[in-house]
Amino acid sequence: MRRADLLALTPDDLATLTNRGTVKRAQKELEAQEVTCEIHDEHGGELIFRWSDGITCRFPAGKPVHDAVCSSGLAGISRHIIRSVLAYQIQVTDNGGAAETPASPLPTSQLPTEQIPAQVASTPPGPDVELNDAVSQVRASPESPRANDLWDPGTISDEALIAQFRKPAILQARKRFEQGVLVELTRGTKPVAQFLNDGCTVRFLVPGDLRYISADCSDALLPTWVPLAVWAFRELPADRLAGLLCLQQVDLPIPQSVLESLDQHISELCREGLSGVADSWSQKLSRIEPALRTEGLVWLAELVVDLLHQYEMYRLHDALFDPRHVVQLMGELIARMRAIRSGTRAVPQPLIRGTRSDRATDIAGGRMIGVGLGVRPGKRHTTISAYLQDTDSGSVVAVEQTFADPDPASGSAPRPFADLAATVVVRGVSLANLATSQLLLKSGKRTPSGQLILPRTASNLTTHPQSYQWEQLKPPFSAECFSQLTARFETLPPSCLRPRRRTENLHVVAVQGVDEVDFNASHQRLTARLRDSQGEFAELIHPFHARAREGFNDLVEVLEQRGDQVRFVCGHVRVSGRSLQIQPISLILDDGQRRVGIQPWLPHQIQATGNTAGLAEDELDAKFSTKSPIEEFVRRLDEQLSDLLLTGLPRSHASTWTELAEFTRHIGMVRLTNPIAALADTLSSRSNTLRWNAESAVGHTKELCLLSRLAAE
Repeated sequence: MRRADLLALTPDDLATLTNRGTVKRAQKELEAQEVTCEIHDEHGGELIFRWSDGITCRFPAGKPVHDAVCSSGLAGISRHIIRSVLAYQIQVTDNGGAAETPASPLPTSQLPTEQIPAQVASTPPGPDVELNDAVSQVRASPESPRANDLWDPGTISDEALIAQFRKPAILQARKRFEQGVLVELTRGTKPVAQFLNDGCTVRFLVPGDLRYISADCSDALLPTWVPLAVWAFRELPADRLAGLLCLQQVDLPIPQSVLESLDQHISELCREGLSGVADSWSQKLSRIEPALRTEGLVWLAELVVDLLHQYEMYRLHDALFDPRHVVQLMGELIARMRAIRSGTRAVPQPLIRGTRSDRATDIAGGRMIGVGLGVRPGKRHTTISAYLQDTDSGSVVAVEQTFADPDPASGSAPRPFADLAATVVVRGVSLANLATSQLLLKSGKRTPSGQLILPRTASNLTTHPQSYQWEQLKPPFSAECFSQLTARFETLPPSCLRPRRRTENLHVVAVQGVDEVDFNASHQRLTARLRDSQGEFAELIHPFHARAREGFNDLVEVLEQRGDQVRFVCGHVRVSGRSLQIQPISLILDDGQRRVGIQPWLPHQIQATGNTAGLAEDELDAKFSTKSPIEEFVRRLDEQLSDLLLTGLPRSHASTWTELAEFTRHIGMVRLTNPIAALADTLSSRSNTLRWNAESAVGHTKELCLLSRLAAE
């Protein structure tokens, strides 16, 4: 009788049940052909593995891996038990899905690709491969005889929960559930429930089997979080692969006093501008920040910190100061304050306010996989981000550094992005290294916004090459198909009301190839069509920038000549209309022999046959791009709001706002014309009013800051 639970466990699952070192050691013993084994399926369903090194492992019928007995006498799940599971998976794969007792000993080192689906077994075993050799690649796939279909933990009955955790624990969990939870759910081969307000993630490793659960909480808390996850999946509509649920029964209190105080400081900034506010303004605003955290308004507090930082940079004439960023911060502050004051349930309040898990967290140690390099060019500065996923918790973090660009008047050309990415952040480790390697970290800190603060001493971290076995990346960051991502984003509110994490819209998704590669000259960007295993499509978009010309040209060459080899794309995801768009930070290519990581912002070496034309120099050197009327409106609105928040209302000219109102009316945006025209009229009345009251103009300015932030979605 087949043991479905043993067949469902991937090497990554086994690492969660024991540890990664034990799994790697078991794999190495199999690779080196040091041992063989005989597998006996006894009457009653007991499995016995007799190894050539004298070890015998017994798997009692109906018992999980935890209850397997190893003759070595080692406590816990030994490497002998792990290699027995791997040997059993290979045996079933060889027999076409039916486990039979072999007539002769099974040489478990006979692994390579003929036993494993071709699209999975694409990287040859090697000394620097982690859990990614031929053994570890025996994992669920549509063509594999051990594949698991998508399944829903909501189908697990309450009787099964009681049998596993006992009735008193289930009753206690039910009370906790009725108090309300905020959870993000992902259905798949390994369903995931991520509780956002408590920082706990529950992963179901084997379909319908509560004995195989991975959760980042103590074993004593499993009787609470596992039932909560099961009940949450029952609330998710059956036709959705992913979604966000807020089962909140009690309205959260509205801290009117601290919100009113914050609103007064925002109004003062609109009225006086950064150049005109009193020196005490920043001191008073800084005192509001801890009060906001005390009230549980984490994201408002983070916005205040960012606003104060911009103010300090303005005072110091820092080149990193960005007035347009001030506009965006003001718009998001206003959006969140309105949503909190209204007490709306259309958007979960914990998302708007922040949760207990949204706090600075010390990292005691762990292993992280680099998933790509991001670049955010600004008007006077550039931010480079290296993104990594924690292999244990599944959380995604960013190591960031912002670089000031030289003043155009100086005549100095800004540095290429590749040079900035080569900047060493810790001794011997650059941003580009972090984005493409695996990082072993002894200590560090993660901020509420998802930024990773590395230790100052190089001895607390090491980096090693990775072989890009991204099947092991954890959901919900890792998506199996585009429909999962679409389902997730359909349930999310605008980004100005979501958690303010740098990685909030970052995902990696498995694809089958890329085609229809094109360069849009009017928008100066590369477009292509991504295709996943379900036959669904998404649009890849990558902008051209002169400081990344070589990397852009190489990316075009790769996609045109090797688009069918693209297996994973990691990037920032957004939904535009009915289309899913991905702006990539990395792509993984697989030619059947090895995998290669491509960083779109950086130049790279490729092996290709035929002509490698890329894009013509004159095509890339376009001096301007054609902007749509809406893009032009947003640009002009941002510029005028930036000037207003710098100089204040008394120095803002009514004529500029009148011109913008006329332009807005001309392109047919009638409703947006009203607040702009109202601000222009209010400013025009100053010359005819002895004691002009700026409150009306302040209200219109706030409204326009909010519109500018929403337009940035």
